[in-house]
Amino acid sequence: MSFISIDFALFAIAVLVLYYCFPKKYRWVILLIASYVFYGMTGIENFAYILVTTVSAYICAWLIENRGTKQKIYLSENKDKLTKEEKKSYKASVKKKQKLILTVCLILNFGILLYLKYVDWSIAYINLFRLTYFGRIDFIPFKNLLLPLGISFYTFQTMGYLIDIYYGKYERERNFFRFALFVSFFPQIIQGPISRYSSLAGELFKEVLFDFTRIKSGFYKVMWGLFKKLVIADRLAAYVSDTIAQRETYKGLYILLAVFFYSMQIYGDFSGGIDVAFGVAEMFGIKLAENFERPFFSKSISEYWQRWHITLGTWFKDYIFYPLSLNKGIIKLGKFVREKGAESLGKRIPIYIPMFIVWFATGMWHGSQNRYLVWGLFNFVFIVLGTELEPVSNKITLKLKLKETDVIMKTYRVFKTFWLMSFLRIFDISKDVPSAFNAFKLIFTDWSSFKLINVYENLSLPKEDFIVAVVAIIIMFAFDLIQRKGSVRERIFRLPLPAQWVILSLLITAVSVFGYYGPGYDAASFIYGAF
Repeated sequence: MSFISIDFALFAIAVLVLYYCFPKKYRWVILLIASYVFYGMTGIENFAYILVTTVSAYICAWLIENRGTKQKIYLSENKDKLTKEEKKSYKASVKKKQKLILTVCLILNFGILLYLKYVDWSIAYINLFRLTYFGRIDFIPFKNLLLPLGISFYTFQTMGYLIDIYYGKYERERNFFRFALFVSFFPQIIQGPISRYSSLAGELFKEVLFDFTRIKSGFYKVMWGLFKKLVIADRLAAYVSDTIAQRETYKGLYILLAVFFYSMQIYGDFSGGIDVAFGVAEMFGIKLAENFERPFFSKSISEYWQRWHITLGTWFKDYIFYPLSLNKGIIKLGKFVREKGAESLGKRIPIYIPMFIVWFATGMWHGSQNRYLVWGLFNFVFIVLGTELEPVSNKITLKLKLKETDVIMKTYRVFKTFWLMSFLRIFDISKDVPSAFNAFKLIFTDWSSFKLINVYENLSLPKEDFIVAVVAIIIMFAFDLIQRKGSVRERIFRLPLPAQWVILSLLITAVSVFGYYGPGYDAASFIYGAF
């Protein structure tokens, strides 16, 4: 069931009515039932995966906390009998057992995810190896497995919870069914955001009063998400795929336009889906974590990734980057390099090695094809270059008597960041790494052959659709600019009631009339849903 289907709208309305009809104390039960019904509609076989994650994390959290509790009791009862060394040894022993429990659960759940995503990729390389070195043509058949709905998102979210329990950041959830809701909450199951238990649990289980203004606010958010998804993203998808497929014929400005449109497409698709999830959750009185903060106005690649898919970035930072940067082996390596005379390099090792691993993992998360790994590593290279060349950039800026606060400098940095990130998106839309480099090369060849009429007639973007897309993109950017000074919805609600209804009517009309429902339209298709 897709966010952008009539079935989902009816489902959400029915759940909303039931939710507010039940006593406040038990409304979370309605959300749990609704979440499992929603998930069941994607295929009963998918239940096995989400249940394994839910049950294993619940049991392992109990085991980890139980050992911690026993440790406190034991140390309290024997505080006068044990020496300092004995206490230290006992604590280390308990921590080792807790770490083993955590490791087993992580391997189980991430192992399932990696198997589903990478088994066919692995088989392809095994077959190639067997053919190349042994001449074997009895190829291992592909599994052709489909990823269960939202498995990446709920796996990361649940394992983050378990890691937090291990570090003692908060107490575990003792009610299994409440925990099951945290794992499966239906508005965010398709493509996030990846929430933290410390923030989402308080939202899921608080007692909420019915508030029509909140319902209306959530509906605005839903419609704005559908506007970005249907009016922009789905309208541009055909042009992007056609241009890349025919890149030898349509090169130069055609591919550059495709690169720009794909950036708009993926932003409209992903942030639009998140907006729908956010809006639906808001109608239930639940605030989800923000996942986008005007990324196209970033002045550096590091800043861009602090604004794009924020919850995934913070997950990698908190659970991979920071632990690795404090890893004794990496710290020792940095110290060894400094002692050998490479002071500057030694200081960077505890930062750049974890960062490399994070971007390698980010590339793997996006897909099993090599192009995603290359995309991730290019992000790493550009961030490192940006950091290392910053002193040079500052000297040039100073020599030209420019200031970072100048409009010219801000515009230049935003423009540079946008196009660097857009060019990297070529790896998303190409079938492999060589094709991506070829498409990049073709951007800079044969600009003279560009004719707008070919965009209209040959590349699946009729003139009317082109105009609608451009106008919609301008509206989206204008909205982001206005949003910098505070919530647009809050400003709308301060207007007279007739004006509010006019704005909402215009938004509904735009989605209904200009939403793209043409050939190839797939209501179930979200780009990040495949991750």
